[in-house]
Amino acid sequence: MARLVPILLVGALAACSSGSVPGTGTSGGPGGGSPSWNGVLPADRATVWNPGLNAVGGIPTRTTVYKTLTPSGGDDTQAIQDALDSCPENQVVKLAPGTFQITGDGLSITRSNVVLRGSGSSMPGGTLLTKPLNTGMPVIIIGLRWFELTPGVPLAQDAPKGSTSITLTSNPGYKVGELVYLNQLADDTRSDTVPPVRKVYWGTNALPGGPERGWFCEYNRPIGQALEIASIQGNTLTLTTPIHIDFETALSAHVVRITDQPGGDPIDAVRYSGIEDLAVENGDGGDGGGNIHLFATAYSWVRNVDSAHSIGHSCNLEGTFRSEVRDSYFHETLDPNPGGAGYGIGLTQYASDNLYENNVVWDFNKMTLGRASGGGNVFGYNYFTDGYGETYPDIVEIGAGPNHYAGAHMELFEGNEGFNFDSESYWGNAIYATSFRNHWTGLRRSAAPLDLLDAWNRRAVGVQVGGWWYSFLGDVLGFPGMPLLSGTDVDGNDFAQLRFIYQSDPNNLNDDSSVAMWQLGYDGTNWPDTADPLVLARTYRHGNFDYASGSVHWDPSNANRTLPASLYLAGKPAFFGSNRWPWVDSTAATDADRIGVLPAKVRFDATHASKYP
Repeated sequence: MARLVPILLVGALAACSSGSVPGTGTSGGPGGGSPSWNGVLPADRATVWNPGLNAVGGIPTRTTVYKTLTPSGGDDTQAIQDALDSCPENQVVKLAPGTFQITGDGLSITRSNVVLRGSGSSMPGGTLLTKPLNTGMPVIIIGLRWFELTPGVPLAQDAPKGSTSITLTSNPGYKVGELVYLNQLADDTRSDTVPPVRKVYWGTNALPGGPERGWFCEYNRPIGQALEIASIQGNTLTLTTPIHIDFETALSAHVVRITDQPGGDPIDAVRYSGIEDLAVENGDGGDGGGNIHLFATAYSWVRNVDSAHSIGHSCNLEGTFRSEVRDSYFHETLDPNPGGAGYGIGLTQYASDNLYENNVVWDFNKMTLGRASGGGNVFGYNYFTDGYGETYPDIVEIGAGPNHYAGAHMELFEGNEGFNFDSESYWGNAIYATSFRNHWTGLRRSAAPLDLLDAWNRRAVGVQVGGWWYSFLGDVLGFPGMPLLSGTDVDGNDFAQLRFIYQSDPNNLNDDSSVAMWQLGYDGTNWPDTADPLVLARTYRHGNFDYASGSVHWDPSNANRTLPASLYLAGKPAFFGSNRWPWVDSTAATDADRIGVLPAKVRFDATHASKYP
């Protein structure tokens, strides 16, 4: 498969000083306005989305090259690692064109203000880092793999959503600029209807007392948030970002710090380090591995990278704060199955206020994951296609969503295109997700050499059991001339899609003859016929157009029908060039005006032949 050439962000980006704590910057959304967006998105479902390095002027420009390395023809691991370990602050380790062999534990950037830069991500002519499989390690890490957490210091009082400070029962020596995590116990024993209602649903697999409840969070504490300390007065910490969801003393909310060993002293997070302009392949190791993995970093980045043939995430942000992954191509897992192997891009363990923007994600099991992620994160203007399972290629997987573990909250998906948006709760639920001005097509592309058939569970948007307080604004569902499919699946079962419908019947969810634009309240594990009534009651839809009904549908309780251009950007991104932005306009009168040009999709289409448009 030819490697796709990602497009760099056009224009110079301001350099950032790492010697001081950045301010909160302009709040997300048009002109930095109120997080309630003047009523278009209800205030209880909104937060300040100001992700990645947007808050500090963008990815810093590093021009001083410390060392330039060329491929040795043998094992290049130690030479590159030595250069990274000795690189002065704010300088670059440059890799010449060619293929570098990486072995053992791979490469690790464990110091702040260091950049590893190749000579381009397109091969031939660029820089490729290739690693033998079955080492159980990523190709490149930024930060400390498997970082530990110190014992928690309890909140002295509740920290409500929107707060920019927290008061603790003691101060064990916090520092300005320190990265900490605020989390609380699961509230899964609470009522669904009597306030305060429960927010955590562990699904049917993460049983009480089971080890699953500690996979991606402090044990039984799936709701948490990464925070940066701006100032300190006594036991009160002022923060650089607001709290994205309520934290309660009744749920034993507390603050933990990063350490390198159980019972160890707190350590500093890696800050302002990055990976640029190169290709990687053959990282493995499942959930702790993959190709590129950032651990407990702040203001770090991955830019213009081609990441292929991973076992584990192609790229994962774990415990990170205001880090950024952009202008890259993630593709072709070697193990397209659930279980930690076949995943695309993800957020894990309280990662907060991060940005995935202008990327292509193709040929994975699940395209995006949000497992105990911490809110304020944005997936913006990415292209997602062809999610599948190796043993079930005719059942449509999840195209985008904060999926596959409990705790994710207040995450924004804006301006993307994918074959669907969905949530699932096999290992727990996500809450308060927002989908804004996306195009969810309802059909995988089946790009060569894949041979996928959307025979079962075809939908444009799904929200499964436990997916509560999801919001959809200005999305377009389906596409002009979308086909109904029929035939025989890989197991010899006949199927026939006879009609498109606006929404699945909540009392007959499993009507396989209908293709729904909206499939709300279903359960993709147990497949009951009746929808989760809480999903039906708590899903908010406003200003979405679908090609089944041919209409825009508004929430009748909200008279405000003026959608902002963005919920996190103040203006048109440079990578759109001369193309129209916003590129999705659900209220437009014609198809041409309703769906414009997504740059990430253009890059994919330039090198891929697909069965479906």
